[in-house]
Amino acid sequence: MGVTGYSFEIVSSVPADKLFKATVYDMHELAPKVMPEVVKSAAIHGDGGVGTFKEFHFTEVIPYNYVKERIESLDKHNFVCSYSLVEGGQLGTKVKGCNYTVKIEPSATGSVLKVSVEIETVDGVEFTAEELKKEKEGTVGTYKAIEAYLQANA
Repeated sequence: MGVTGYSFEIVSSVPADKLFKATVYDMHELAPKVMPEVVKSAAIHGDGGVGTFKEFHFTEVIPYNYVKERIESLDKHNFVCSYSLVEGGQLGTKVKGCNYTVKIEPSATGSVLKVSVEIETVDGVEFTAEELKKEKEGTVGTYKAIEAYLQANA
């Protein structure tokens, strides 16, 4: 078993509260709309708070059919959310566990989105640098697509 992961920041012109709402509370509605080539459908099970499950079903461009995530912690006043992968994706084949933390900080010109991903791999399995790069690019692309949608529909 090993631990790997990645992190990134996106400087955005979108205000922190609006970006947080879109990426945490509305992602299940926005992802299929702004990335129909990737996200086939999405659903939420819960009230959007801690313990809520979000399920995303993918098109054939993703090597797995779906992921199910659970919100583990939520601080709507400081714009921080942590969630974990509980089903689907590479869980059980390459991944033993995966935790995401999203933090959005207000800035003078909008906000700074900070994402960190910690991946615990199955015993004897390692992610190559190329695989991690691809995972990171996909995650960055998702957040940039949501940001672009918000900017276009401000």
